[in-house]
Amino acid sequence: MSALVGPALFPFTLAAAVMAGLVVVEALFLLLGHSLSGLLDGALGHETGYDAGHPAGGGDLTTAADAEGAFSPAALMSWINLGRVPFLILLILALALFALAGFVVQGVAAALVAPLPVLLAVPVAAAATLPALRVSTRGIARLIPRDESYVVTADDLVGATADVTLGPLDDGLPGQVRAFDRHGNTHFLRARAAPGAPAMETGTRVLLVDRLDAVYVAVPAAPDL
Repeated sequence: MSALVGPALFPFTLAAAVMAGLVVVEALFLLLGHSLSGLLDGALGHETGYDAGHPAGGGDLTTAADAEGAFSPAALMSWINLGRVPFLILLILALALFALAGFVVQGVAAALVAPLPVLLAVPVAAAATLPALRVSTRGIARLIPRDESYVVTADDLVGATADVTLGPLDDGLPGQVRAFDRHGNTHFLRARAAPGAPAMETGTRVLLVDRLDAVYVAVPAAPDL
């Protein structure tokens, strides 16, 4: 125990103690029916699972880096996935990884020669923490439930292929087509032929190229669509 609070390990022991305290506090909040993590995210304006300009899962978060500069604080927060995981979870992970990295660095250094000076050990441990934090938060982000929407707008269906279910489609009264959106949902839409397009009988595969109010404009679809 005396070694843990010695000068060589004290920063890493302190990080581990703070991490343990945050875990205990979060557990107490959960027993009371609240979440300290949720309260912090609300106060900081973060919504877990996505952040402005960032994909909700898997991809590299580069928008903030492009806007603020590759080495800006915003780019660093984006790189370690702040916004895709709760802030408190990210902080607990950072403290745990920093403490673990420090113990390993000082243990290896002590086994080889002698423990590193704190002013050198802390940056080395921090440098090892960042990539490990990025990897761990990306893994956690995939496990966090997210709000999903299957809503599409009327304009989203322009460019979709459809089958004529009530035809023919010509320049007269609108007919009906069956289209599928990007989520696989079925939509029955009113449609008519584009100017100059041939009449399209029931069962014809068509391409929706425009929309005029509630009526879509269709042309015959190419065979490879």
